[in-house]
Amino acid sequence: MQLFDINAKKQFGKSLRNDFIMADDYTPMNHGSYGTYPIQVQKALRDYQDLAERSIDTWIKRDMYPEIYRAKEKLGQLISCDADELAFVVNTSTGINAVARSLRFEEGDKVILLSTIYDAMGRTLQYLKDTRNVELIKLDPVYPISDDDLVAMIEDAILKEEAKTGVTGGKIKFALIDAITSVPGAIVPYERIIKLLRDHNILSLIDGAHAIGQIALNLREADPDFFVTNCHKWLFTVRGSAILYVPKRNQHLVHPATISAAYKDHSDVNDTSNTFQAEFSWHGTQDFSPYLTVFAALEYRESLGGEEKIREYCWGLARRGGALVAKILGTDVLENEEKSLTAQMVNVRLPIVAHDGDGYYLDRFIDEGVYKHKCFVPPFKHHGVWYTRLSAQVYLDESDFEKTGYALKEICAQLEKERLEGKK
Repeated sequence: MQLFDINAKKQFGKSLRNDFIMADDYTPMNHGSYGTYPIQVQKALRDYQDLAERSIDTWIKRDMYPEIYRAKEKLGQLISCDADELAFVVNTSTGINAVARSLRFEEGDKVILLSTIYDAMGRTLQYLKDTRNVELIKLDPVYPISDDDLVAMIEDAILKEEAKTGVTGGKIKFALIDAITSVPGAIVPYERIIKLLRDHNILSLIDGAHAIGQIALNLREADPDFFVTNCHKWLFTVRGSAILYVPKRNQHLVHPATISAAYKDHSDVNDTSNTFQAEFSWHGTQDFSPYLTVFAALEYRESLGGEEKIREYCWGLARRGGALVAKILGTDVLENEEKSLTAQMVNVRLPIVAHDGDGYYLDRFIDEGVYKHKCFVPPFKHHGVWYTRLSAQVYLDESDFEKTGYALKEICAQLEKERLEGKK
């Protein structure tokens, strides 16, 4: 069923807020954290839920799985891979855990990570260290870093481990790399890093939480060993919808985070069976409807002109809006010389001084942003400097960045006043 007139011309900006559920008096500048979805995507969710409830046995035992497969086919067309290489999971954290905790480790195995990975993913790797005795090699890039320097940092770490061990890959089992970091919100040259890792026989696990719907993806060409991305952040599906990509060569290595009745061990080298789809398709009763909102979300995006048009508007808005906020604050945008970091999230330095007593700043930004100014953007510290991350989206324009800039200026001025007065 077609929900949108894909031939209708829509104007990017504030007028599109009528397509969404958000409050009229709220300026939604934090799309990157939780995403949102159009009203018609919500309607599609309700329709699938109603369809299930009318005859739950028919839905789960017969009708649901073909629909889920069709949804994976649609996503496969978007990110250039086969439907059989995809499995739905509720979020990227679940997918990363499924992969990381499925892999088998030997004594002396190591994992590479960057200090900029999402906190929960860092704790997942800490869990591997605590329970599997894996050594973590943590690299600490300072942004704005160039793509070349970041790739060189990772290569230098690999070469150092190879020199110590005398083996290709230096006993590094895998590397967990972002496609786009969360904070700072910055594009990572993950395709180059995948190739580097492959050249050294190291598995690549890509956290693409912010990827689909924000950057173009071609997984056949990039050829990661594992890739996970949230559909509910930038693609406009309902929350609780992400996709795990595992090429067939690696599917025997991975099991869902919740072991299901379809579990089978594939460690025998002579075992050619494949239970990847069976294991991930059912691991307990849940509402599968959010996965199926992929159809309505993609249809809505097509009604806006498609992926390239959306990226053209949002990437441009992020750059213009970020520059405007930096001008209001008297600071600068976090960007490298190549201008390769910014997609739909832009990072702007805040005019506040980091100090030992600034731990309460986050709550102040939340409370004053949400309740007083009716807009919120997440602040974060990177190497002792405070920044904020602003998200560009189809329903925003430069006036929204301007409003947010002045709200930030007021909040920062008060925090600096308190710092100078010695308040905590």
